[in-house]
Amino acid sequence: MVDGLWLMGLALYLFAGRDKAPFHGDESTLVTMSRDYFYLLHDGDLDRVLYDEHPQNAAEQELRMINGTVGKMAMGLAADLDGLKLEDLTEPWVWEWTMAQNEALGHKPGWKLLRATRTSSTLLTVFSVWAVFGIARLAAQRAARKRPAAYAASLIYATTPAVLLNGRRGMMEGSHLCFALLAILVVLLVVREQARIPIRRRALIGWTALFAVMSGFALASKHTALIAVVAGFAALMTEPVIRAYAEAATPHRKPNRRRIARWIGAVVLMTLTFVALNPAWWSDPLGMPKRVAEERRRTISGQVNVYGGFDNVGARVVEFVEQSLSAGKPRYDEARGFSVYIADEIKQYEDSGLAGRGGNLLWGAVMLGLLSLGLSALVSRWRDSAAWTILLWVGITAVALLITVPFDWQRYYLPIQPPVAVIAGIGVGQAVDWLVKRGE
Repeated sequence: MVDGLWLMGLALYLFAGRDKAPFHGDESTLVTMSRDYFYLLHDGDLDRVLYDEHPQNAAEQELRMINGTVGKMAMGLAADLDGLKLEDLTEPWVWEWTMAQNEALGHKPGWKLLRATRTSSTLLTVFSVWAVFGIARLAAQRAARKRPAAYAASLIYATTPAVLLNGRRGMMEGSHLCFALLAILVVLLVVREQARIPIRRRALIGWTALFAVMSGFALASKHTALIAVVAGFAALMTEPVIRAYAEAATPHRKPNRRRIARWIGAVVLMTLTFVALNPAWWSDPLGMPKRVAEERRRTISGQVNVYGGFDNVGARVVEFVEQSLSAGKPRYDEARGFSVYIADEIKQYEDSGLAGRGGNLLWGAVMLGLLSLGLSALVSRWRDSAAWTILLWVGITAVALLITVPFDWQRYYLPIQPPVAVIAGIGVGQAVDWLVKRGE
């Protein structure tokens, strides 16, 4: 009962700031992408979304290739439920134009449309908060007191300014965070089932299948979710080995054909789920990965050329640490000068008290302390299935972001926020455990 009230309170907090979040030009682009919902569900026009070497609309096809589908389809559904139609959708944002030009030429969504798309994104972000609660509770069972850890982790995550801002906006971040975290939550259930004696094979197969489906949804939400998916599969495959060393390698836990077949089946099911959610791939599923990779490379290269990238490894590390500890303010735009257009919205949002916790050196020091406690608790029990999974998750995420993020765009660092919140929450649980034992 108390847990439910807590989670509903966090949900209400996220929705309370939905309408106040400052506008971002990419919201217009996601609105445009949600046309595919109407093409498929209302017009039944599959050909319109299939990859075509000579597309009817080259810009729409490029957006389909380099972006996720789950968020835009959810936005299309939200708009549909709100009584909006295909002709009500706007064109993508043109960054070379001013705000006035975009508005005048139909490239900024009206309030009703924007609110509908934000509703879907905010709801998915709420689910990600609930997933963090579940992850922390499962991970803290042997490392710290699980309930304080879950409450603290979900609160830290739900008040992270970057998560709130980007999760409330009508962009891909809501669906990305939601399904990436659900995948991690389910993989914790898989590794727990793997460690059970005796093994319940039907339950193990069921949880593994659910993990594969959630991973497919995560990848179809945003390609960056590959980081969480890789971490999940790494935990799934290495946990039996780690546990075998810890438990003297009992014979039934050594790698075997049945286990390998289950892993291969998970990869196949994840791939099928991803392809099923990407109709653009159906006409040439084998050729699309190369095309998408090339389009992504070209897009990132263009962004670096326009906005500039890191000069050296030190700059990458400094930015990563800054974002991980959430010591900085939320960044409302990436394009130079765009914040001028939304200055009043930024002020109203920050004055509302709904923008999340403040970012300063004191908070950074507190987070560093909590992370140290949490990591210490997890490392001391690294052979435990849940602890091993969390350590892999944060480690793989950190390395991936340090290597792949080429510039200081805050939302590109969002994948590190959930594991940081979970570990900090476990740090709180560890501190509570110490205080309780000291008082006994």
